Amino acid sequence: MDGRIESMNVTQTLRLGARGSLLSRMQTQVVADLLERRHPGLRVELVIIKTTGDRLTDRPLANDGGKGLFTKELEQALLAGEVDAAVHSFKDVPVTMPLVDTHALVIAAVPPREDPRDVLVSTRARSIAQFPPCAHVGTGSPRRQSQILAARPDLTVDVIRGNIDTRLRKLWNDEWDGIILAMAGLRRAGLFDHLTMTVLGYDEMLPAAGQGALALQCRRDDSRARDLLASLNDPATEECVTLERAVVAALQGDCHSPIAALATVTDDVISLRVAVGSKNCTPHLYKAAASASRSHPEEALASVMELLLDQGYAAAPAEYDPEAPIAHTTA
Repeated sequence: MDGRIESMNVTQTLRLGARGSLLSRMQTQVVADLLERRHPGLRVELVIIKTTGDRLTDRPLANDGGKGLFTKELEQALLAGEVDAAVHSFKDVPVTMPLVDTHALVIAAVPPREDPRDVLVSTRARSIAQFPPCAHVGTGSPRRQSQILAARPDLTVDVIRGNIDTRLRKLWNDEWDGIILAMAGLRRAGLFDHLTMTVLGYDEMLPAAGQGALALQCRRDDSRARDLLASLNDPATEECVTLERAVVAALQGDCHSPIAALATVTDDVISLRVAVGSKNCTPHLYKAAASASRSHPEEALASVMELLLDQGYAAAPAEYDPEAPIAHTTA
């Protein structure tokens, strides 16, 4: 997220909302430090807000509102004027079925992305293939579950909840043979350990849309906050995350949907990889990949949707228009 420090005559405070988890507090502090460096004189105040997603640790979130439970209270605080901006893990921001009417809010910036790969945490295996027969692997993600079972149908995938430190503690208490976590969260929290953690390649585990990226949100009519946050925007990361989220939207995905999507840019080309499992997480996995000009990312999306259809995946929803341009996230 670092870069050239821009001078700005700002003497006011920016109230930056964050969840109460260790990861959220640490990544929000990184954003706060960058903002203060970019805008000398600005004081960023962290406001910790406990979200429903943080409180519900004893069951899957899908039936209670999904990942939007990690953003709901932060967005409500923004709308109520209790904070000026909020920092979200982008993969937690709903693509469909939001829990809050966000028409008055805007994603003002998408900073440079952290490593989007997943990590296997285990003392018994360094890859999914190395697990002993019928081993137990923990994850709260249908996306990860579908990819694990596609590679190893004999494994038992257990649903887990809790923050990173809670999941690691349960693993070390021998509740599972291994768990899958996001590399970005482990690095931001300073918890990555190469002795017990193995980074999984994209062929083994494709990440969720927006994984590793942050979304900096504020009120649409707050020009001051928008300008401050915009200084941290990374156009390439924004383009990639926007295309990934367009995949989820085209498939009408929700928190039950095992959808993986990763976009990357090289020069003037944007490349897209997608993996989609069935909602009941049977071993079959549909995969597709395509590339297009960065000026026309919708062409990559249209190609991927066509490839999924050719493999027998359910037809695209009637609302999907393969020729529709993809709007910028920060528009």
